[in-house]
Amino acid sequence: MSTQVTVNNVRLAYMHLIEPHAAAEGADPKYSVTMIIPKANTDAVNAVKNAMVAARDLKWGKVPPKGLRSPLRDGDEKDEEGNFIRPEEFRNSYYVGASSKRPVDVKIVMGGKIVNCPQEHMVSGYYGSVQANFYGYDAAGNKGVSAGLNGVMITKRGEPLGRKTEWDDASKAGAEDFGGVSAPVAKVSGFDAPDKDIPF
Repeated sequence: MSTQVTVNNVRLAYMHLIEPHAAAEGADPKYSVTMIIPKANTDAVNAVKNAMVAARDLKWGKVPPKGLRSPLRDGDEKDEEGNFIRPEEFRNSYYVGASSKRPVDVKIVMGGKIVNCPQEHMVSGYYGSVQANFYGYDAAGNKGVSAGLNGVMITKRGEPLGRKTEWDDASKAGAEDFGGVSAPVAKVSGFDAPDKDIPF
């Protein structure tokens, strides 16, 4: 089995492909994206699982340590109070994040040709195919498998992810009508669950 995989036509969330983003204070900024993979898409799910196992075995052999952190998470996971941890878009899906310290090649089909993707199409909520390489890590007391991001191809428009607000007629009273075409939708940035179907 190979540690490299191409996951085709999945929904993309927490997209940071234009500028690197630090996931936490003090962390290294990285280019990243989260893949939302429907559980019914068994080909994609199994491809990710196989790459995870290959990375695990490459790092630790056939007898890996217990308690490894898994990159594949369950979008239906709930907290102690029974509330879903992730938004509605993650229902009935797995998700996995992939990142890179270096700029990532992002492509799109325009005019029948594969070209560099314009920034306005790098939108969380759009669909795409992702090339990733899984690897094992053992650092600062943490052990597990993670996904390196090699490349992304935007394949389909989708509803942008993010907070939605509603405005009534009273809110627009006296507001200037700017007319014309609305501006491009702003990119929405930002994104260990036990599951019997996840290898570890």
